[in-house]
Amino acid sequence: MSWSSLSGASKAALIFAVLGFVISFTTLSTSSINGVRTCSYMDYGALLFGALAMLAGSSGLMRMRDLAPDARTLNLVVCVAADVVGVVHILRGIGMVGGPCG
Repeated sequence: MSWSSLSGASKAALIFAVLGFVISFTTLSTSSINGVRTCSYMDYGALLFGALAMLAGSSGLMRMRDLAPDARTLNLVVCVAADVVGVVHILRGIGMVGGPCG
């Protein structure tokens, strides 16, 4: 089992999942009026690459039956992992997980 046994969708899903941790474009806005603090945070890099990882991972899952039986397990693991990481990236992107507004 190696990189060459992965399908194109699995490779793309893996790359997008990793790029979601590397590339970041964030906005942060805070204000305090009469003691009431408001905070708004978005990470557009995490949102974009999370969505792309989920799209490629789901596409890889849908094409799983076209693969050779020995390559299915590795592709299944990579695609499901990319979908889970994509959800985490989206939650990070909207500030629900690990954001400064917590």
